[in-house]
Amino acid sequence: MNFVDRFETFIERLMERTFTRATRSHLQPVEIGKRIVRAMESQQSVGVDGVIVPNVYDVHLSPRDYAEVEPMRRSLAKQMEQHVGRVARQRRFVLVSRPVVTLQSEDKLSAGDVRVTPRLQDVDTRAGQQFQHTAMLPQLEGPIRNGPATPNVIVNGRSHAVLRSPTRVGRLPDNDIVFDDKRVSRHHAEFVQQGTRWTMHDTGSTNGTAVNGKIVREAVLRPGDTISLGGLEVTWEQ
Repeated sequence: MNFVDRFETFIERLMERTFTRATRSHLQPVEIGKRIVRAMESQQSVGVDGVIVPNVYDVHLSPRDYAEVEPMRRSLAKQMEQHVGRVARQRRFVLVSRPVVTLQSEDKLSAGDVRVTPRLQDVDTRAGQQFQHTAMLPQLEGPIRNGPATPNVIVNGRSHAVLRSPTRVGRLPDNDIVFDDKRVSRHHAEFVQQGTRWTMHDTGSTNGTAVNGKIVREAVLRPGDTISLGGLEVTWEQ
């Protein structure tokens, strides 16, 4: 990262921190997720299998913010680990193991501040119980393989698993499935399970959503349906 990039990043973080403090009294989990993704993007390296990103992220919070999240620290860390995995899959990054996120307090930080230390951690160096949940992932660059009960959306030959209800799709990293396409809105739509059926709901997108060529705000999905997210066509498989 050159001087200009570092300066722009500094100004961006300063403005973001100022805005956050002015508009919120509590640190939001989505802010932590954004900082982790930013740290991931800043520490890319090129390997033989593709672009490698850190698999371990130490998140440092102010004592006040840490005290607020401490009762749900483990579940929050797990959510962040899942978020890292989703973003890595969507951007075709390579992780050497399942991502690990830790949350800890740092006295020098003020309320609202977040410091993320990303690193590559060889799983062989971690104690047995520590890395049981960081077993090696299948090659992240290939299509995701799932059982027949798991719905998938397919775009450009790549399969993206719909793992929960609702599953949110859009352009921003905080979505469950991220489509880096300008035609897709930041938060475009969501897939919702209703019994044995899945429905698609447009969540106020700019360019609209269509199923099999028909503009819709909500639709029941069937295997083989073609969904247009502002012009980006994906196929629903179930």
